[in-house]
Amino acid sequence: MNCEKVLHKRREQRSMFIRRCGTILIVLLSLCVAGLCSEAKKESLREIYDRAEKLAETPEGMDEAIAKYRSVVEIHRANDKVFLAALRKLLRGYSESGRIEEGARFLVALNQDMRNPATMKGWQEIVSEFASKHRDVLNKVVAEMEPSSGRQREPKPKRAAPSKELVDAILQRKDKALREESLKRLREMLSPESSDADKGSALATLRAALTAKFDRAPFKPLVLEQLKSKDADVRALTLSCLPGLEASASDLDLVIPLAEDPSPQVRMGVGSALIQLGKGEQKEKVIPALMKLLKDEDYKVIERTIRSMWGQYFSPEFDALLIELSRNQRYHHNAIYFCLSTMRTKSPAVCRRLVEVLDEPDWNDSGRAAWGLTYGVSEEARSIVEDGLLKALPEETNAYTRKNEFRALRKVATEKSRSYLKSVVGSEMETEEYRKLAREILADLDRKQ
Repeated sequence: MNCEKVLHKRREQRSMFIRRCGTILIVLLSLCVAGLCSEAKKESLREIYDRAEKLAETPEGMDEAIAKYRSVVEIHRANDKVFLAALRKLLRGYSESGRIEEGARFLVALNQDMRNPATMKGWQEIVSEFASKHRDVLNKVVAEMEPSSGRQREPKPKRAAPSKELVDAILQRKDKALREESLKRLREMLSPESSDADKGSALATLRAALTAKFDRAPFKPLVLEQLKSKDADVRALTLSCLPGLEASASDLDLVIPLAEDPSPQVRMGVGSALIQLGKGEQKEKVIPALMKLLKDEDYKVIERTIRSMWGQYFSPEFDALLIELSRNQRYHHNAIYFCLSTMRTKSPAVCRRLVEVLDEPDWNDSGRAAWGLTYGVSEEARSIVEDGLLKALPEETNAYTRKNEFRALRKVATEKSRSYLKSVVGSEMETEEYRKLAREILADLDRKQ
Protein backbone atom coordinates (compact mmCIF):
# COMPACT_ATOMS: atom_id res chain seq x y z
CA MET A 1 0.00 0.00 0.00
CA ASN A 2 2.82 2.37 0.96
CA CYS A 3 4.53 1.47 -2.31
CA GLU A 4 1.40 2.43 -4.25
CA LYS A 5 1.19 5.75 -2.39
CA VAL A 6 4.81 6.48 -3.19
CA LEU A 7 4.28 5.66 -6.86
CA HIS A 8 1.14 7.77 -6.95
CA LYS A 9 2.98 10.70 -5.35
CA ARG A 10 5.82 10.38 -7.85
CA ARG A 11 3.39 10.36 -10.77
CA GLU A 12 1.75 13.52 -9.44
CA GLN A 13 5.13 15.19 -9.03
CA ARG A 14 6.16 14.18 -12.56
CA SER A 15 2.89 15.46 -13.98
CA MET A 16 3.30 18.75 -12.12
CA PHE A 17 6.88 19.03 -13.40
CA ILE A 18 5.74 18.53 -17.01
CA ARG A 19 3.03 21.16 -16.63
CA ARG A 20 5.52 23.61 -15.13
CA CYS A 21 7.94 22.94 -18.01
CA GLY A 22 5.17 23.62 -20.49
CA THR A 23 4.29 26.86 -18.73
CA ILE A 24 7.93 27.91 -18.68
CA LEU A 25 8.19 27.13 -22.41
CA ILE A 26 5.21 29.31 -23.22
CA VAL A 27 6.58 32.12 -21.07
CA LEU A 28 10.02 31.89 -22.69
CA LEU A 29 8.56 31.90 -26.18
CA SER A 30 6.30 34.80 -25.27
CA LEU A 31 9.31 36.71 -23.99
CA CYS A 32 11.07 35.92 -27.25
CA VAL A 33 8.16 37.34 -29.19
CA ALA A 34 7.98 40.32 -26.86
CA GLY A 35 11.62 41.06 -27.58
CA LEU A 36 10.97 41.02 -31.30
CA CYS A 37 7.71 42.91 -30.93
CA SER A 38 8.94 46.04 -29.16
CA GLU A 39 8.24 47.82 -32.43
CA ALA A 40 4.89 46.06 -32.81
CA LYS A 41 3.69 47.53 -29.49
CA LYS A 42 3.47 50.83 -31.30
CA GLU A 43 2.52 49.47 -34.71
CA SER A 44 0.69 46.42 -36.03
CA LEU A 45 2.49 44.14 -38.48
CA ARG A 46 0.50 45.74 -41.27
CA GLU A 47 1.59 49.22 -40.16
CA ILE A 48 5.23 48.13 -39.96
CA TYR A 49 4.94 46.63 -43.45
CA ASP A 50 3.28 49.74 -44.89
CA ARG A 51 5.96 51.92 -43.29
CA ALA A 52 8.64 49.73 -44.90
CA GLU A 53 6.94 50.12 -48.28
CA LYS A 54 7.14 53.89 -47.97
CA LEU A 55 10.78 53.81 -46.89
CA ALA A 56 11.70 51.49 -49.77
CA GLU A 57 10.57 54.09 -52.30
CA THR A 58 13.82 56.03 -51.86
CA PRO A 59 17.43 54.78 -51.86
CA GLU A 60 18.20 56.52 -48.57
CA GLY A 61 15.30 54.75 -46.86
CA MET A 62 16.17 51.26 -48.07
CA ASP A 63 18.31 50.23 -45.06
CA GLU A 64 15.55 51.09 -42.62
CA ALA A 65 12.98 49.44 -44.89
CA ILE A 66 15.00 46.20 -44.88
CA ALA A 67 15.10 46.26 -41.08
CA LYS A 68 11.34 46.68 -40.89
CA TYR A 69 10.63 43.94 -43.46
CA ARG A 70 12.89 41.63 -41.47
CA SER A 71 11.13 42.47 -38.19
CA VAL A 72 7.79 41.48 -39.74
CA VAL A 73 9.23 38.12 -40.83
CA GLU A 74 10.93 37.45 -37.48
CA ILE A 75 7.84 38.36 -35.46
CA HIS A 76 5.73 36.04 -37.61
CA ARG A 77 8.21 33.17 -37.20
CA ALA A 78 8.32 33.63 -33.43
CA ASN A 79 4.54 33.76 -33.26
CA ASP A 80 4.39 30.45 -35.11
CA LYS A 81 6.37 28.84 -32.28
CA VAL A 82 4.01 30.20 -29.64
CA PHE A 83 1.01 29.13 -31.72
CA LEU A 84 2.22 25.53 -31.98
CA ALA A 85 3.18 25.36 -28.31
CA ALA A 86 -0.23 26.70 -27.28
CA LEU A 87 -2.00 24.30 -29.65
CA ARG A 88 -0.17 21.32 -28.16
CA LYS A 89 -1.10 22.41 -24.62
CA LEU A 90 -4.69 23.10 -25.65
CA LEU A 91 -5.19 19.62 -27.10
CA ARG A 92 -3.53 18.06 -24.06
CA GLY A 93 -5.90 20.07 -21.87
CA TYR A 94 -8.91 18.81 -23.82
CA SER A 95 -7.65 15.22 -23.39
CA GLU A 96 -6.87 15.46 -19.68
CA SER A 97 -10.20 17.13 -18.90
CA GLY A 98 -12.17 14.47 -20.77
CA ARG A 99 -13.36 16.92 -23.44
CA ILE A 100 -11.85 14.85 -26.26
CA GLU A 101 -14.61 15.30 -28.82
CA GLU A 102 -14.59 19.07 -28.27
CA GLY A 103 -10.84 19.05 -28.90
CA ALA A 104 -11.28 16.96 -32.05
CA ARG A 105 -13.88 19.40 -33.40
CA PHE A 106 -11.61 22.34 -32.70
CA LEU A 107 -8.69 20.63 -34.47
CA VAL A 108 -10.72 19.68 -37.56
CA ALA A 109 -12.24 23.17 -37.85
CA LEU A 110 -8.79 24.76 -37.48
CA ASN A 111 -7.38 22.48 -40.18
CA GLN A 112 -10.18 23.49 -42.55
CA ASP A 113 -9.68 27.22 -41.94
CA MET A 114 -5.90 27.33 -42.27
CA ARG A 115 -4.10 27.53 -45.61
CA ASN A 116 -1.67 24.62 -46.05
CA PRO A 117 -1.25 23.90 -42.32
CA ALA A 118 0.86 20.85 -43.15
CA THR A 119 3.66 23.17 -44.24
CA MET A 120 4.00 24.55 -40.71
CA LYS A 121 6.81 22.78 -38.94
CA GLY A 122 5.44 20.84 -35.98
CA TRP A 123 1.81 20.80 -37.15
CA GLN A 124 1.82 17.18 -38.33
CA GLU A 125 3.53 16.03 -35.15
CA ILE A 126 0.84 17.64 -32.96
CA VAL A 127 -2.01 16.28 -35.07
CA SER A 128 -0.47 12.79 -35.14
CA GLU A 129 0.00 12.82 -31.37
CA PHE A 130 -3.68 13.65 -30.81
CA ALA A 131 -4.86 11.19 -33.48
CA SER A 132 -2.81 8.30 -32.08
CA LYS A 133 -4.59 8.64 -28.74
CA HIS A 134 -8.09 9.45 -29.98
CA ARG A 135 -8.27 8.11 -33.54
CA ASP A 136 -11.85 6.77 -33.28
CA VAL A 137 -13.20 10.08 -31.94
CA LEU A 138 -11.26 12.08 -34.55
CA ASN A 139 -12.54 9.89 -37.41
CA LYS A 140 -16.09 10.28 -36.12
CA VAL A 141 -15.78 14.07 -35.96
CA VAL A 142 -14.18 14.28 -39.42
CA ALA A 143 -17.04 12.24 -40.89
CA GLU A 144 -19.64 14.47 -39.20
CA MET A 145 -17.99 17.77 -40.10
CA GLU A 146 -17.33 17.02 -43.77
CA PRO A 147 -20.01 18.76 -45.86
CA SER A 148 -22.48 16.42 -47.53
CA SER A 149 -25.70 16.59 -49.51
CA GLY A 150 -26.82 13.02 -49.25
CA ARG A 151 -24.02 11.63 -51.38
CA GLN A 152 -22.24 8.63 -49.95
CA ARG A 153 -18.53 8.96 -49.42
CA GLU A 154 -16.54 6.84 -51.82
CA PRO A 155 -13.39 4.96 -51.01
CA LYS A 156 -10.30 6.58 -52.51
CA PRO A 157 -10.36 5.51 -56.17
CA LYS A 158 -7.63 3.34 -57.58
CA ARG A 159 -6.33 4.96 -60.72
CA ALA A 160 -6.12 2.93 -63.90
CA ALA A 161 -2.57 2.73 -65.23
CA PRO A 162 -1.65 3.13 -68.91
CA SER A 163 -0.01 0.27 -70.78
CA LYS A 164 3.58 1.39 -71.29
CA GLU A 165 3.97 -1.12 -74.12
CA LEU A 166 1.02 0.32 -76.06
CA VAL A 167 1.96 3.93 -75.31
CA ASP A 168 5.48 3.38 -76.63
CA ALA A 169 4.15 1.56 -79.70
CA ILE A 170 1.77 4.40 -80.57
CA LEU A 171 4.28 7.19 -79.95
CA GLN A 172 7.12 5.62 -81.97
CA ARG A 173 7.41 6.79 -85.60
CA LYS A 174 9.34 4.11 -87.44
CA ASP A 175 6.88 1.19 -87.54
CA LYS A 176 3.46 2.40 -88.72
CA ALA A 177 2.06 -1.13 -88.78
CA LEU A 178 2.91 -1.53 -85.08
CA ARG A 179 1.17 1.74 -84.32
CA GLU A 180 -1.98 0.71 -86.19
CA GLU A 181 -2.02 -2.68 -84.46
CA SER A 182 -1.71 -0.98 -81.06
CA LEU A 183 -4.51 1.48 -81.85
CA LYS A 184 -6.71 -1.45 -82.89
CA ARG A 185 -5.95 -3.12 -79.56
CA LEU A 186 -7.03 0.06 -77.76
CA ARG A 187 -10.35 0.12 -79.64
CA GLU A 188 -10.95 -3.49 -78.64
CA MET A 189 -10.29 -2.63 -75.00
CA LEU A 190 -12.96 0.09 -75.26
CA SER A 191 -15.61 -2.22 -76.70
CA PRO A 192 -18.78 -2.94 -74.68
CA GLU A 193 -17.56 -6.49 -74.00
CA SER A 194 -14.42 -5.31 -72.19
CA SER A 195 -14.12 -5.10 -68.41
CA ASP A 196 -14.03 -1.79 -66.54
CA ALA A 197 -10.38 -2.47 -65.75
CA ASP A 198 -9.53 -2.84 -69.46
CA LYS A 199 -11.51 0.27 -70.35
CA GLY A 200 -9.77 2.28 -67.65
CA SER A 201 -6.36 1.11 -68.83
CA ALA A 202 -7.30 1.88 -72.44
CA LEU A 203 -8.38 5.42 -71.57
CA ALA A 204 -5.24 6.06 -69.51
CA THR A 205 -3.15 4.73 -72.42
CA LEU A 206 -5.03 6.82 -74.96
CA ARG A 207 -4.56 9.97 -72.88
CA ALA A 208 -0.81 9.31 -72.63
CA ALA A 209 -0.54 8.79 -76.39
CA LEU A 210 -2.62 11.71 -77.66
CA THR A 211 0.45 13.62 -78.85
CA ALA A 212 0.89 11.04 -81.65
CA LYS A 213 -0.65 11.54 -85.08
CA PHE A 214 -3.50 9.12 -85.76
CA ASP A 215 -7.14 9.20 -86.82
CA ARG A 216 -9.24 10.24 -83.84
CA ALA A 217 -12.62 9.61 -85.47
CA PRO A 218 -12.93 5.86 -84.64
CA PHE A 219 -12.16 6.58 -80.97
CA LYS A 220 -14.56 9.42 -80.31
CA PRO A 221 -17.85 7.40 -80.16
CA LEU A 222 -16.16 4.64 -78.16
CA VAL A 223 -14.86 7.13 -75.60
CA LEU A 224 -18.08 9.15 -75.37
CA GLU A 225 -19.91 5.94 -74.50
CA GLN A 226 -17.70 5.60 -71.40
CA LEU A 227 -19.35 8.68 -69.86
CA LYS A 228 -22.16 6.28 -68.95
CA SER A 229 -19.84 3.84 -67.18
CA LYS A 230 -20.68 2.75 -63.63
CA ASP A 231 -16.99 3.07 -62.77
CA ALA A 232 -16.05 6.57 -61.54
CA ASP A 233 -12.44 6.17 -62.65
CA VAL A 234 -13.58 5.36 -66.18
CA ARG A 235 -15.88 8.40 -66.27
CA ALA A 236 -13.11 10.69 -64.98
CA LEU A 237 -10.58 9.37 -67.50
CA THR A 238 -13.11 9.81 -70.29
CA LEU A 239 -13.49 13.51 -69.48
CA SER A 240 -9.72 14.00 -69.64
CA CYS A 241 -9.52 12.33 -73.08
CA LEU A 242 -12.34 14.21 -74.82
CA PRO A 243 -10.50 17.46 -75.74
CA GLY A 244 -7.72 15.48 -77.41
CA LEU A 245 -10.27 13.55 -79.48
CA GLU A 246 -11.62 16.72 -81.08
CA ALA A 247 -14.86 16.62 -79.13
CA SER A 248 -16.75 19.90 -79.58
CA ALA A 249 -19.62 22.01 -78.30
CA SER A 250 -22.03 19.56 -79.92
CA ASP A 251 -20.98 17.01 -77.28
CA LEU A 252 -21.63 19.29 -74.29
CA ASP A 253 -25.02 17.74 -73.55
CA LEU A 254 -23.24 14.49 -72.68
CA VAL A 255 -20.83 16.23 -70.29
CA ILE A 256 -23.07 18.75 -68.49
CA PRO A 257 -25.03 16.15 -66.43
CA LEU A 258 -21.73 15.02 -64.84
CA ALA A 259 -21.64 18.30 -62.90
CA GLU A 260 -23.95 16.39 -60.54
CA ASP A 261 -22.01 13.12 -60.65
CA PRO A 262 -21.91 11.35 -57.24
CA SER A 263 -18.11 11.09 -57.49
CA PRO A 264 -15.99 14.18 -56.66
CA GLN A 265 -13.24 12.57 -58.75
CA VAL A 266 -15.50 12.94 -61.79
CA ARG A 267 -16.83 16.39 -60.89
CA MET A 268 -13.25 17.67 -60.64
CA GLY A 269 -12.80 17.01 -64.37
CA VAL A 270 -16.10 18.42 -65.62
CA GLY A 271 -15.14 22.12 -65.58
CA SER A 272 -12.07 21.63 -67.75
CA ALA A 273 -14.04 19.52 -70.23
CA LEU A 274 -16.81 22.14 -70.43
CA ILE A 275 -14.30 24.93 -71.06
CA GLN A 276 -12.26 23.05 -73.66
CA LEU A 277 -15.26 21.68 -75.53
CA GLY A 278 -17.46 24.78 -75.26
CA LYS A 279 -14.78 27.36 -76.20
CA GLY A 280 -17.09 30.18 -75.18
CA GLU A 281 -20.14 28.81 -76.99
CA GLN A 282 -23.53 27.75 -75.58
CA LYS A 283 -23.11 29.90 -72.49
CA GLU A 284 -26.76 29.35 -71.57
CA LYS A 285 -25.87 25.69 -70.93
CA VAL A 286 -22.28 25.91 -69.77
CA ILE A 287 -22.51 28.75 -67.23
CA PRO A 288 -25.20 27.08 -65.04
CA ALA A 289 -23.10 23.88 -64.97
CA LEU A 290 -19.95 25.81 -64.04
CA MET A 291 -21.83 27.67 -61.30
CA LYS A 292 -23.02 24.37 -59.89
CA LEU A 293 -19.42 23.14 -59.76
CA LEU A 294 -18.26 26.39 -58.13
CA LYS A 295 -20.79 25.83 -55.33
CA ASP A 296 -19.82 22.19 -54.85
CA GLU A 297 -19.63 20.60 -51.40
CA ASP A 298 -16.04 19.52 -52.10
CA TYR A 299 -13.49 22.35 -52.10
CA LYS A 300 -11.23 20.35 -54.45
CA VAL A 301 -13.97 20.42 -57.11
CA ILE A 302 -14.24 24.20 -56.70
CA GLU A 303 -10.47 24.68 -56.92
CA ARG A 304 -10.10 22.47 -60.00
CA THR A 305 -12.99 24.25 -61.71
CA ILE A 306 -11.54 27.69 -60.95
CA ARG A 307 -8.19 26.68 -62.42
CA SER A 308 -9.86 25.59 -65.67
CA MET A 309 -11.52 28.93 -66.51
CA TRP A 310 -9.30 31.24 -68.60
CA GLY A 311 -12.00 33.80 -69.26
CA GLN A 312 -14.19 32.18 -71.91
CA TYR A 313 -17.48 32.61 -70.03
CA PHE A 314 -19.02 35.58 -68.24
CA SER A 315 -22.43 36.89 -67.18
CA PRO A 316 -23.62 39.14 -64.34
CA GLU A 317 -24.49 36.16 -62.12
CA PHE A 318 -21.33 34.26 -63.02
CA ASP A 319 -19.14 37.33 -62.44
CA ALA A 320 -20.75 37.88 -59.02
CA LEU A 321 -20.00 34.29 -57.96
CA LEU A 322 -16.36 34.53 -59.05
CA ILE A 323 -15.97 37.84 -57.21
CA GLU A 324 -17.41 36.22 -54.10
CA LEU A 325 -14.91 33.35 -54.40
CA SER A 326 -12.07 35.86 -54.81
CA ARG A 327 -12.92 37.18 -51.34
CA ASN A 328 -12.56 33.73 -49.82
CA GLN A 329 -8.96 33.24 -48.65
CA ARG A 330 -8.90 29.62 -49.82
CA TYR A 331 -9.76 30.53 -53.43
CA HIS A 332 -8.57 34.16 -53.55
CA HIS A 333 -5.38 33.83 -55.63
CA ASN A 334 -6.73 31.30 -58.13
CA ALA A 335 -9.96 33.26 -58.64
CA ILE A 336 -7.90 36.35 -59.47
CA TYR A 337 -5.29 34.51 -61.54
CA PHE A 338 -7.42 32.11 -63.60
CA CYS A 339 -10.84 33.80 -63.66
CA LEU A 340 -11.26 37.53 -63.16
CA SER A 341 -8.00 38.65 -64.78
CA THR A 342 -8.53 36.45 -67.86
CA MET A 343 -12.09 37.48 -68.74
CA ARG A 344 -12.30 38.52 -72.36
CA THR A 345 -14.95 41.09 -71.49
CA LYS A 346 -14.65 42.59 -68.01
CA SER A 347 -17.78 44.11 -66.52
CA PRO A 348 -17.70 47.12 -64.18
CA ALA A 349 -18.08 44.72 -61.22
CA VAL A 350 -15.08 42.63 -62.31
CA CYS A 351 -12.96 45.73 -63.00
CA ARG A 352 -13.88 47.19 -59.62
CA ARG A 353 -12.72 43.99 -57.92
CA LEU A 354 -9.44 43.94 -59.87
CA VAL A 355 -8.83 47.57 -58.93
CA GLU A 356 -9.29 46.60 -55.26
CA VAL A 357 -6.65 43.90 -55.65
CA LEU A 358 -4.12 46.48 -56.86
CA ASP A 359 -3.77 47.55 -53.23
CA GLU A 360 -2.71 44.09 -52.04
CA PRO A 361 0.94 43.69 -50.96
CA ASP A 362 1.46 40.35 -52.72
CA TRP A 363 2.54 41.20 -56.27
CA ASN A 364 1.40 37.74 -57.43
CA ASP A 365 -2.12 39.05 -56.93
CA SER A 366 -1.75 42.78 -57.57
CA GLY A 367 0.46 42.17 -60.60
CA ARG A 368 -2.00 39.71 -62.07
CA ALA A 369 -4.88 42.12 -61.47
CA ALA A 370 -2.95 44.89 -63.22
CA TRP A 371 -2.19 42.56 -66.13
CA GLY A 372 -5.88 41.67 -66.36
CA LEU A 373 -6.80 45.34 -66.68
CA THR A 374 -4.63 45.71 -69.81
CA TYR A 375 -7.37 44.18 -71.97
CA GLY A 376 -11.08 43.38 -72.08
CA VAL A 377 -12.23 46.40 -70.07
CA SER A 378 -15.80 47.17 -71.10
CA GLU A 379 -16.66 50.71 -72.19
CA GLU A 380 -18.76 51.36 -69.09
CA ALA A 381 -15.89 50.25 -66.82
CA ARG A 382 -13.17 52.48 -68.30
CA SER A 383 -13.62 55.34 -65.82
CA ILE A 384 -13.54 52.89 -62.88
CA VAL A 385 -10.23 51.50 -64.12
CA GLU A 386 -8.71 54.91 -64.86
CA ASP A 387 -9.58 56.23 -61.38
CA GLY A 388 -8.24 53.06 -59.76
CA LEU A 389 -4.96 53.17 -61.67
CA LEU A 390 -4.39 56.85 -60.92
CA LYS A 391 -4.77 56.02 -57.24
CA ALA A 392 -2.54 52.92 -57.37
CA LEU A 393 0.32 54.09 -59.59
CA PRO A 394 1.84 56.72 -57.26
CA GLU A 395 1.97 54.15 -54.42
CA GLU A 396 3.13 51.08 -56.35
CA THR A 397 6.68 49.85 -55.67
CA ASN A 398 6.70 46.49 -57.46
CA ALA A 399 8.17 46.88 -60.95
CA TYR A 400 6.08 44.15 -62.61
CA THR A 401 2.82 45.48 -61.19
CA ARG A 402 3.62 49.11 -62.00
CA LYS A 403 4.53 48.37 -65.62
CA ASN A 404 1.23 46.61 -66.10
CA GLU A 405 -0.58 49.50 -64.43
CA PHE A 406 0.96 51.88 -66.97
CA ARG A 407 0.02 49.51 -69.80
CA ALA A 408 -3.54 49.35 -68.48
CA LEU A 409 -3.73 53.13 -68.12
CA ARG A 410 -2.69 53.57 -71.73
CA LYS A 411 -5.88 51.70 -72.78
CA VAL A 412 -8.27 53.87 -70.72
CA ALA A 413 -6.49 57.22 -70.19
CA THR A 414 -8.44 60.44 -70.67
CA GLU A 415 -7.52 64.05 -69.94
CA LYS A 416 -8.03 63.15 -66.27
CA SER A 417 -4.70 61.29 -66.39
CA ARG A 418 -2.66 64.10 -67.96
CA SER A 419 -1.67 65.80 -64.72
CA TYR A 420 -0.28 62.63 -63.15
CA LEU A 421 1.52 61.59 -66.33
CA LYS A 422 3.20 65.00 -66.61
CA SER A 423 4.35 64.69 -62.99
CA VAL A 424 5.99 61.35 -63.82
CA VAL A 425 7.76 62.80 -66.87
CA GLY A 426 9.09 65.70 -64.82
CA SER A 427 10.12 63.74 -61.72
CA GLU A 428 13.78 63.01 -61.00
CA MET A 429 12.63 60.21 -58.66
CA GLU A 430 11.17 58.24 -61.58
CA THR A 431 13.30 55.96 -63.75
CA GLU A 432 13.65 56.62 -67.46
CA GLU A 433 11.55 53.52 -68.15
CA TYR A 434 8.52 54.96 -66.35
CA ARG A 435 9.06 58.44 -67.80
CA LYS A 436 9.06 56.87 -71.27
CA LEU A 437 5.80 55.01 -70.55
CA ALA A 438 4.20 58.24 -69.33
CA ARG A 439 5.39 60.16 -72.42
CA GLU A 440 3.88 57.51 -74.70
CA ILE A 441 0.49 57.81 -73.02
CA LEU A 442 0.63 61.60 -73.19
CA ALA A 443 1.40 61.34 -76.90
CA ASP A 444 -1.68 59.15 -77.34
CA LEU A 445 -3.79 61.78 -75.54
CA ASP A 446 -2.38 64.50 -77.80
CA ARG A 447 -3.30 62.53 -80.91
CA LYS A 448 -6.89 62.18 -79.67
CA GLN A 449 -7.33 65.95 -79.40
